[in-house]
Amino acid sequence: MTQSAARTPGKQSTFSKRWKWNKRAPLRGFYNGWLRAWYLLGMEHRVIHPERMPRTGGVIVMINHVNWADPFVVLAALGRPITPMAKVEAFEDWRVRWLVAPYGAIPVHRGAVDLQAVKSATEVLNEGGAVLISPEGTRSKTGGLIHGQEGLAYLATRTGAWIVPAGIVGTPDILPALKRLRRATVTITLGEPFKLESGDVKLSRERLRELTDDAMRRLAAVLPAHMRGVYADAPVEGHNL
Repeated sequence: MTQSAARTPGKQSTFSKRWKWNKRAPLRGFYNGWLRAWYLLGMEHRVIHPERMPRTGGVIVMINHVNWADPFVVLAALGRPITPMAKVEAFEDWRVRWLVAPYGAIPVHRGAVDLQAVKSATEVLNEGGAVLISPEGTRSKTGGLIHGQEGLAYLATRTGAWIVPAGIVGTPDILPALKRLRRATVTITLGEPFKLESGDVKLSRERLRELTDDAMRRLAAVLPAHMRGVYADAPVEGHNL
């Protein structure tokens, strides 16, 4: 459901119209109730270090993305409303449009920097809300982290928001387990909140790249070693960058 607002090499959205953000999110509470029921009945769902999620103020929740279910297992699990950023293809697909639009997801039109998506996410954060982002910009086909896109760093330095890494493990097992009438174990491990300090009035692309990689290493640090991918050299959880 998530997609960063950065340029994604090799990715280009195909859409019938420019989709608008439904800020009112009329069905978010209703859908969150169903998601919590799913956590309880459909899987062994647990959050490690839930106290690391700030209860107030602008927060970016950054997740790894290996399965369609990744954003769904986080959205209703951290104790406060979260606005996901979703690729526009989800709004074009009749199978999920009924979920993402009334949930209040921010549509991201890929292929170039989507300024409207950045503006919407900035509005949420400046109003003290939480935004969910997958910095990789697409699902990893290997199960390990791939390079993050610079949209995360751009948004974080623009708003001064806290960033909370959320490492997700177990979502690829959900459907296979259900077919066997079993419950998959899904774990979300939260890292320590941090901020990306720009230090510059206007950041260069190179500096945004450095900040993004710093953030991705913090995400890698709360994932098992085999899921760290291109950030396999990340220190253990609790490191200081």
